[in-house]
Amino acid sequence: MAGQIATPQGGASLMVAFQCQAKTMVVVGTNAVAAHRIFGLLEADARVVVVGERSNMVSELEHRIASGEVVYAGASWHAFLEASQDEQVHMAFVCQAVADASVEAMAQDCRDLRISVNVTDRNDLCDFFMTSTYRDQSLQIAVSTNGQASKLSNRIRRHIISGLPAKLGDAVHRVGQLRHKIRQTDPGDMAKNRRMAWLAQICEYWSMDRLARLGDKEMEDLLESYTHKDEGYSSTMDDDDAIATLKSSSNGNQQPLQGSITLVGSGTGDPKLLTIAAHEAIKNADLVLSDKIVPAEVVALVECELKIARKFPGNADAAQQEFNELALVALKEGKNVVRLKQGDPFLFGRGGEEVLFFRKHGFDAKVLPGISSAIAAPLLAGIPLTHRSVTSQFLVTTGTGQKNSPVPLPTYEPSRTDVFLMAIHRLDALVADLIAKQQYPANVPCAIVERASCDDQRVVYGPLENISKVLESVGGSRPPGLLIVGHAIDVLKQEDMPAEGVTKHFLQQSHKDTPTASLLQLHDPEGVY
Repeated sequence: MAGQIATPQGGASLMVAFQCQAKTMVVVGTNAVAAHRIFGLLEADARVVVVGERSNMVSELEHRIASGEVVYAGASWHAFLEASQDEQVHMAFVCQAVADASVEAMAQDCRDLRISVNVTDRNDLCDFFMTSTYRDQSLQIAVSTNGQASKLSNRIRRHIISGLPAKLGDAVHRVGQLRHKIRQTDPGDMAKNRRMAWLAQICEYWSMDRLARLGDKEMEDLLESYTHKDEGYSSTMDDDDAIATLKSSSNGNQQPLQGSITLVGSGTGDPKLLTIAAHEAIKNADLVLSDKIVPAEVVALVECELKIARKFPGNADAAQQEFNELALVALKEGKNVVRLKQGDPFLFGRGGEEVLFFRKHGFDAKVLPGISSAIAAPLLAGIPLTHRSVTSQFLVTTGTGQKNSPVPLPTYEPSRTDVFLMAIHRLDALVADLIAKQQYPANVPCAIVERASCDDQRVVYGPLENISKVLESVGGSRPPGLLIVGHAIDVLKQEDMPAEGVTKHFLQQSHKDTPTASLLQLHDPEGVY
């Protein structure tokens, strides 16, 4: 049991977002460092008291005192303590010594009074360290080196924010509004899991730019879809109107134009793994109709009109028909239409059905292959599908039938590796069936590979009977993902790794003391809503 529990690596600080509204904070010092501390506290809506010599006070603090933003309590530390006996002081920031007290004495006074204290350039006297912080509205990103290299933390912060998408603060603000509206629409603890799962779909699949531009009307449409148990979305949320409008515009007496339809496999998710032909088709399209699970990094390549499928369990057929009609109308207008599909169009991608549909209406579809996650995800996770003396065959199947129904499952074969696509959303039922009816050993190794080839790729692994619990312990699934079952999973897995857990892949020599290992421990913060 002990090997299954994440081992804390001591020496860290507890990173929290402390709510300072109306709480009293004292800043000792009148230099530029004190002014910087005070600015951060004012942004957090704290009540700030300043103690220090006024003769050397920087002009910024003079202005804040004169304008009433902060309270000046004089130059004496002891006088401040005497005057504030009946007031709770939450934190103290000692930026320089004062005439009647050294920094050591002030730090000890704070501890005696149970006031958390930070002393500039004196780690040994600090209860907490300051962070290098970036703020964009409600979004705050803090970098801490735990007092080791504060100047380097500023550079690390700049490096992080240089890679952030634009309007990220707007996106956070709009998602916060949407979350509040959902709670009002569907209150109560019983609906919590559904609310969070639904909102997670929006956060995962919408681009940051689209989230930032989320308007009131679109928000109301989303809430309407939520009440009708729609777990998906489209890029305009008004596809019925779009179809009707396009149909009416193409019903004139003019000779209909002939567009082109291309089914494009987008591969696993990394844009660098797209074929050149797929990249060119996306760039030359007039309309892109994308699967919901195509990662945002690939969708970001789209420069034309974009619509994303409103597919969710039980609605796949309706969403497929909606996309077929949208494509058909656009084709009759002479547009180049790309149907962007996750993985390969002909491997559980309904590509063959679409070829037949468009052929029936007089259009020959072009099909561009994509790297299927069924083969690429195991490779990227460090799981060889075949390995001499271990596995001599592999099988790819679906875990979900039409209208989210169960499907016939394979019986267990020890020399085979099984890959289950579209299975994670019904993992509990699938595992129960495999063990109870298909003779799979309860302890056979299995792994869930999520978002293969993306920066946040994750592998959740363990024995088949426990895999649902392991997934739950790391915050639930991050779609898209697939399930792999078989002894090939242990071929490249390091002997010192626990029997179950989470990692990025099994390819590196050691998973100890690495950033990935610490970031992907069982106590994943994404599991806390």
